[in-house]
Amino acid sequence: MSNLDKGTVLRIPLTCHGSAGPIETRATGLVDIDDFDFIGAGDTLLAAINKDNEVALVRPDGSHSIVLTAADGLQNPTSLAVRGGTAYIASGAYFTNSDPNVLAVHIEHGKWRKERK
Repeated sequence: MSNLDKGTVLRIPLTCHGSAGPIETRATGLVDIDDFDFIGAGDTLLAAINKDNEVALVRPDGSHSIVLTAADGLQNPTSLAVRGGTAYIASGAYFTNSDPNVLAVHIEHGKWRKERK
């Protein structure tokens, strides 16, 4: 779960009885996070940062770095989905009022290859 106002990614574990366990803060400093999805089977994820036109790579320890920006074609990214080695990022263009789009990013051996749809 993410919290847009606080810029956090939260984890809510399930107990052995199937109920919610204590909420854990997994990452901070992601102000205006709108959506995220996991890359592969681990805890690494991509996060759409709406207002700043960015996508952040968030590591399991909570550290993060910006991997995509407006220079890559983002216009207020509002959602993303990762399927296989490709991330699809939808830009709503809410604040820019131009060029809503979907950016497909292929991740190959730690390198990013982008194409706009």
